[in-house]
Amino acid sequence: MTLKSLSDSVFYIPSPSNIGVVKCNGNKVALIDSGLDASTGKNLLKLLRKYELFPVAVINTHFHSDHCGGNRFLKEKADVKIYASKVASVVIEHPFINSYSLFCGVLPVDTLRNKFVMAEPAKVDIVIDEEGEIAIADKRFNVIPLPGHAPGHVGVAVDGVLFCGDAFLSERVLSKVKIPFNVHIGEQKRTLEKLLNLDFKVFLPSHGGPVENIAEIVKINKKAILKVENAVIESLEKEEKTTETIMSDVCAALNLTIKDSYHYFLIRAAIHAYLSYLSSLGEIYFKVSNNSLIWALNKR
Repeated sequence: MTLKSLSDSVFYIPSPSNIGVVKCNGNKVALIDSGLDASTGKNLLKLLRKYELFPVAVINTHFHSDHCGGNRFLKEKADVKIYASKVASVVIEHPFINSYSLFCGVLPVDTLRNKFVMAEPAKVDIVIDEEGEIAIADKRFNVIPLPGHAPGHVGVAVDGVLFCGDAFLSERVLSKVKIPFNVHIGEQKRTLEKLLNLDFKVFLPSHGGPVENIAEIVKINKKAILKVENAVIESLEKEEKTTETIMSDVCAALNLTIKDSYHYFLIRAAIHAYLSYLSSLGEIYFKVSNNSLIWALNKR
């Protein structure tokens, strides 16, 4: 782990899910997200001690495990306070909800009961509004709603830097995942538009490096979403299909190979988000036929 500077008082630790480090008063720091697990938390504390920095808080951008998995370890070993939005707080404290949500709301298969889906539960000390200002050790942070990727997803702004969580992905990450995971496509599109109107020196995504030209990366993210949308519609142009068949068609169109069962469930959820969105726009509709749910294009 290394500590990289974004401004005089704002730093980040590059990792699979970046962790923000903000100097408050004295040697106290607030963290933006906590990484995947206790191992991440342990390495994080070791790095901070090297610089004689002491964490007092974690602000979670959202409840996905790679962003809050270190919470419990940091609470136990460093007595940090956890800050999260109302929705995120529920899942951070009861992470099985995330696992159930990927398996139709019922007890999930073992594949969905691991640290990548279910973080160690941790008590949230301060439930924050999705928009507003909070103060930690004399440092003021602005919380900005950035929904779409997950319910209750927020960005955290301080000293000209916006920690964006998963509100956008780097071009490298997008080229790898092909189908970005978002739960609400309409909200995600509005969030991307919102980012264009925010005035910050640096935008830091959780997956990728610092961005100064937000317009270019927003354009790339919008293009990635549209590509999936079009693939869903093209799948239905000739005939009605089940969700499974649409998913297979979209993966083929985007040259994406599902690696394992865990990856399958993530992609299935992501495809459902597009089906829901296109249905809400009246572009497609669904019906039950031969004991299966069938999707079809609305002919105009």
